Amino acid sequence: MAAKSRWGVVLLALLVTACGSGTPPAPAAAADPVPLDLSGVVLLQRDTGHDDVVFADPVTGAVKTTLPLPGHDTSPSRFDGPADKLDLVSPDGRYAALESGGGVEVYKLDTRGRRYERAGAVAGFRNPRFGRTGGKLYFDNGQAVYSTDYPRLGQYTKEADVVPPDEPLDQRVPAWWPDAQGKVLTWKNVRRAGNLAYLTDSSGVIVYATYDDAGTRYYFVAALDASTVLLSAVTGTDAHGVLARLKVDGGTPQLTKIVDRSEPRIGTVAAAPDRATVLYQTTQGEWFDSPTTPGAITRPALKQLPAVGQRQLVGWA
Repeated sequence: MAAKSRWGVVLLALLVTACGSGTPPAPAAAADPVPLDLSGVVLLQRDTGHDDVVFADPVTGAVKTTLPLPGHDTSPSRFDGPADKLDLVSPDGRYAALESGGGVEVYKLDTRGRRYERAGAVAGFRNPRFGRTGGKLYFDNGQAVYSTDYPRLGQYTKEADVVPPDEPLDQRVPAWWPDAQGKVLTWKNVRRAGNLAYLTDSSGVIVYATYDDAGTRYYFVAALDASTVLLSAVTGTDAHGVLARLKVDGGTPQLTKIVDRSEPRIGTVAAAPDRATVLYQTTQGEWFDSPTTPGAITRPALKQLPAVGQRQLVGWA
């Protein structure tokens, strides 16, 4: 009887050991974060102590994604006029750049933390702008334009000398532009047709233009097609913000107004990717949109955009 008891104890010990030595069940996998929606209208939101990059629905204005950005852009006029998303974030939204007092700060998106984190700096430069392809970030030092591979900051490549325009222009007008192929264009490449001064890329598409008409100077917003551009008047007799389309036909520029003088005046303008609609923000923070065709009717826009902090329109993703 004692022997049976001893064998029972041994058997029980073996069972306990066997059960305890088994592989424990794997912990449940952490759920992936909700994918970030980096499409729509892009805004730079300024609040106390930090900036946010906001992606909003272009129809309703409902905020889809807000990404904290630990910095402030110190260039006073970079987003005051017509701007492009590439002035702030990379084509895929994974990087951001701000001009600071000491140069250009570069930030990388932390998708799990849902915020931008500082990745490095480019000292002594200004006017950051991401290229459309190739992973390049462009900037200048007032004398020349340089680029760097923003996923791997470090080595700089000189792209072109800065060539100012023949006559003074509004301070919001840049002195250079990278085209879709990555070539940097300057005012050295300017072409003229009457009162129109413009630049074209290697495919012949207009990438920038200014136009003078009866004391009003119009500035480039976007190319609508290879020979037609959208312009905004910010100085002169139409200083309250006329939007117009200009077509170069046989070397003769033809201007057609889309949105006539507005009050309060138009502050910033961005064209939709399909170029069928233009969105603009007045200097009092009101939002409107309009088709880019003659006879268009302006409508209030972004009605669901919350009134939080100070927002600046910087483009359309």
